[in-house]
Amino acid sequence: MIHRSTLILCLGMIAGLISTQAQAAEVVPINDRWRFHYGFQAPEHEVSDVTLPHTWNRKDAMFGNKEYFRGLCNYSRTLPAGLKEPGKRVFLKVNAAQTVADVFIDYHFVTQHKGGYTAFVTEITDFLKDGKDSKLEIRVNNAPTLDIAPVCGDFNIYGGLPRGVELIVTPSVCIAPDFYASPGVFFCQKHVDSREAALEVVTHLSSRGSEPVEDYEVEVSVWDGPRKVAGAQAAVHHDASPVVLPLSIPDPKLWDGTEAPFSYTGRVELKKNGTTVDSRELPVGLRTFSATAGGGFLLNGKPWRLNGVNRHEDVAERASALTPDDHRRDVAIIKEMGCNAVRMGHYPQSQMFLDLLDSEGIASWVEIPFVNVYVNNPAFDRNLEEQLKEMIYQYHHHPSVFAWGLFNEINSGWLDRPSAMVQRLDSIARTIDPTRMTMGASNQNDDFNGFTDLIAFNKYFGWYGGDPAEMGSWLDAEHAAHPERCMGISEYGAGGSTLQQNAALIQPEPWGHWHPENWQTHYHIENYRQLAARDYLWCNFIWNMFDFAVASRNEGDTPGRNDKGLVTYDRSTRKDAFYFYKANWNHHDKFIHIAGKRQPREHGTTTIIAFSNDGDAEIFVGGRKMGKAQPDEVNVLKWENVPVAAGTVVEVRTKHAADSFVMP
Repeated sequence: MIHRSTLILCLGMIAGLISTQAQAAEVVPINDRWRFHYGFQAPEHEVSDVTLPHTWNRKDAMFGNKEYFRGLCNYSRTLPAGLKEPGKRVFLKVNAAQTVADVFIDYHFVTQHKGGYTAFVTEITDFLKDGKDSKLEIRVNNAPTLDIAPVCGDFNIYGGLPRGVELIVTPSVCIAPDFYASPGVFFCQKHVDSREAALEVVTHLSSRGSEPVEDYEVEVSVWDGPRKVAGAQAAVHHDASPVVLPLSIPDPKLWDGTEAPFSYTGRVELKKNGTTVDSRELPVGLRTFSATAGGGFLLNGKPWRLNGVNRHEDVAERASALTPDDHRRDVAIIKEMGCNAVRMGHYPQSQMFLDLLDSEGIASWVEIPFVNVYVNNPAFDRNLEEQLKEMIYQYHHHPSVFAWGLFNEINSGWLDRPSAMVQRLDSIARTIDPTRMTMGASNQNDDFNGFTDLIAFNKYFGWYGGDPAEMGSWLDAEHAAHPERCMGISEYGAGGSTLQQNAALIQPEPWGHWHPENWQTHYHIENYRQLAARDYLWCNFIWNMFDFAVASRNEGDTPGRNDKGLVTYDRSTRKDAFYFYKANWNHHDKFIHIAGKRQPREHGTTTIIAFSNDGDAEIFVGGRKMGKAQPDEVNVLKWENVPVAAGTVVEVRTKHAADSFVMP
C-alpha cells in the first residue's frame, strides 16, 4: 500500500523507469499488491496475488492451445487513504488493458475503454473517500468481439494489464493528462532545415471547479543540455482552451537516424503567479521524413533506405507482459543486426520500447490493429477512429515515428468493402498530424493501396509457394503498373528451426512440421538479393525479428509457434539468417560467421558458406590454408569442394575476425 506521505519518495525511486510521456505533478506506479481472479467473481481460494505487468494467458496460449482463455477477469487493489486532498485531483492511467476494461471504485462504475494496445486515463477524484481506503477494480475482457479491432489476427490476443497502471496527482488546474491519455503537450514541427526549425507548441489544459485561470500562464522552452535554445510564454485563456506558442530554433541539430540520434529536451511549465504547478518534459527530435515513388525513403533530405524488422510484443515465459529488461534486450539485438527501422506488428507497443528506438536513432512504424477483417458496423468504425486518435496523440512526441500505419492485409473479399474506412482513417491522421506520412501494408491488389502516402506489401515468395527469385519480377511489375506509388515490402520471411537441420537444400512445406534452418537462410539470401537491387523501394521489413506464439498454428518444431523469427522465442539463439543481415546492415562491428554449423554434413568434401562485413576471408582446415573467398554483392562468401573429415576444425578468418566449428 502506498500512502500519501510516500508518494514523492516513490517517484524518486522509480523515475528512471517512467516513460517521458507519463510526467506530471506526481506520478505513482501501482503495479504491486494486485488481487486477480478469473470471471466476474470467485471464492477466496481462487484469488491470487499478482504484480503488473501481467497477462492471464502466459501459460495457456503459448503452445498451440486454440482454446486459451478469452473472457472476463478481475484485478483489484486497495487505494490508500489520503490520496484525496483539497485542491488536488487524482487520475488513473492504465497503460494497456486487453481488450475491454471497465473500471470500478468501491463498486461504482467509473469508465470503460475499448482497445488493448493504447493507454487510457480517467479522473477518479470524486470516487475516492475522504480519509478512507478505496477499492479499485479493473475488469478486463479479451473475449472475441466484432466491434473492436482487431477482430482476429495471426497472433495471440493476450488478456490482462501488460504495461502497468499509474496514479497521476495534479493541482486543480493542470496540463491535461486525460487528453487521449497523451502528455497533453505537442511540439509540432512546422518547418525544419539546417538554418532554422520553426515549431508550434500546443498545450492542453484541464480545469476543475470555479478557480479562475487568469492567474496562470504557460511557459515553453527547448534545451540542449544546460543551454536554453528557445522559449516563449503566454497567459492561459479564460476558457482554458489549448495554448499555442510558436518557437524558433536557429541552426538546429537534427535527429539524424542511427548515426546521430540527437534530441533536444522540450519543457512545458504551467505556472500560477510565477510558481510551477505542473510540467512536462519530452524529447524534441527535429527531422524530416519523406519518400518519392522512384527514389525511396529520405531522412533530412538524404537517401535512407529503411532496412528493418517486424516485432511482436511477445516473449517466452512472459507472453505480452514484458519487463523493461525485455525491451532493452530486444532493442540491443535489433541494433546488433544493424537495423535502422522497426515495424510494430500489428499494434502500438510499449512507450518504453519507442523511447529506446528514439535514443538509438531507429525509425519506428506504428500502426493500429486494423488487421485482416473489416466489419461494416458503425461501432467498429468508431473504435478504429478512436484507436487511431489515441495512437497519434500518445506517440506523437517520438522522433523515431516516421508515419502512421492504418491497415494490414484487410480483407476485401467480403461484401463490406474497407475502402471508405481507409479513406476516413487517412483523413483523420492527416488532420491530427500533417507532419507525418500515412501508410498501409497490403497483400492484394486493391484500390486502397493507393490511398496512403506510402504502401508496402507482404510477400512470401519461396515460402508460401513460388521461388525467391519471383520477388524481383513481381516488384518490377507492380512498380510499372503504379509508378506513382511509394512502394516497399512490409513482410517477407520463412520459418526456420535451429533444431531441424538438412544436409541438402529442400524447400519445405510451410504448414508442415519440418522447417529446416538452411532453407530459411537460403530464402533470405535470395529474397534480399532482389530487394537490395531495387532503389525505388522505400523499405524492406523482415517478418519477423523474433519467433512468437500463435495458438492457431501447428507447424515447425513447436505447436503454437510462428518460427519465422531470426532469433528464437526466448532470445537465446540467433539463427544463421540473423548473421546474413548483420553482414549487410551492421557496418561497425567487424565479424565473420559460418552458416550451417548446426547442420549435418557428409564427410569427404563440403561447401562452406559464411557471412561477413569485413572483406575477403581465408579458410583453414585442420590448420592448413585452403584458399580465399571474396564477398559477393550481399556479403556471402563461399568455398566449394572443401576436403573435411570428422573431428576436423574448420576456421575462416578476415582481417579483424574469425569463426570456426568442428566437423561432426
